[in-house]
Amino acid sequence: MKRLVLLVLMGLLLVGFGVSAQDEESPFTPEEIEASPYLQSVLARQETMFDTSEYAKEGPYRIALAAQGTSNSWSALFDEHARWYAEELGPDVVGELLYADAQASADVQVPQVEDLLAQDPDVLILVPMGSAALSAPVERAMAQGVPVVLCASTVDTDNFVTEVGTNLYASGAYLAQYLVDQLGGEGSVVVMEGIPGVTTSDVMAAGARAVFAANPGITVLDTQPGNWSTAEAKSLMETWLAQYGDEIDGVWSGGAQMSQGIVSAYLDAGAAIPPIGGGEFGNGFLRLALENDISYAAWQYPNAMVTLCMDTAVKILQGESVPRFIDFQDFIPNTQNFTDAEGVEYFNPEWSDDVFGPILFPAERLEALGFLVQS
Repeated sequence: MKRLVLLVLMGLLLVGFGVSAQDEESPFTPEEIEASPYLQSVLARQETMFDTSEYAKEGPYRIALAAQGTSNSWSALFDEHARWYAEELGPDVVGELLYADAQASADVQVPQVEDLLAQDPDVLILVPMGSAALSAPVERAMAQGVPVVLCASTVDTDNFVTEVGTNLYASGAYLAQYLVDQLGGEGSVVVMEGIPGVTTSDVMAAGARAVFAANPGITVLDTQPGNWSTAEAKSLMETWLAQYGDEIDGVWSGGAQMSQGIVSAYLDAGAAIPPIGGGEFGNGFLRLALENDISYAAWQYPNAMVTLCMDTAVKILQGESVPRFIDFQDFIPNTQNFTDAEGVEYFNPEWSDDVFGPILFPAERLEALGFLVQS
């Protein structure tokens, strides 16, 4: 049987869904939980199962995927994982994969979801480009009898079946706490967020703010968006270096694309690179970190999580109960938080800088997409 990765993932799923190791110690204060509707929702849903028996039906299934689209390499690899995994599941399971490219825009995605629902899919997998804007389409899907699996982000309603992702607030807090620890609780940092208004960015930044606020010895010199862009991040970091220079003791970054730009700005300036709270399993960032001996903490948001989203969608259509929050860290290998100590094992010299791992599909598909280093 060719479905080796399918068997591995399904085997992990059959062991049972669990609470992420990231959240086992309940590190959040009552004040944090009260101030964060996101945390309230995630923590409540971690303990809740959804009875999916009403959605049980015979396959093959028509799965609708409303994705971020090909706006960057992360999303391009997300889409390729989806196409590959549909093939791995086979036509007896996935009869048709309906797809919509949101171009990273909520305004584009809202009518796209409506178009997908008009095609009567059996299930909707949604990568929300805006938590508020996509709430109504999600509720309409559920009212239409189409179960919704949120993948990689969430919406401002609890009227969906489940969310596959990780605790974004905890991820942002983890990166901030790394800087606090590296600086011994004393120092000045700059904070580079992702795209304002996108839940992934906003919630991570909220977690970081809570940690910095709880450590009065840490001064946040400035907070600005880098929009998950290497070029914009480099330009912003150049501005900060001109303004603050050696005052910057650490950098918090909400994405490895931006971390690459941050490092590039430091290299061009010939300045010593401080600790960075904000790496990922991004090959370009890992290469720069290795070449320049950078100290960093990394979180993960793997594009491969779409395979878990698709597995979950199939389980729903087979009438199996699922948790209302599923942390990919519990089911996909090599997706846990790490630091520069482990990052040396993640770098792959055969991959281009644009690859975000782990990659589950064969290298031939990476080569076809132009993501392998050419000899």
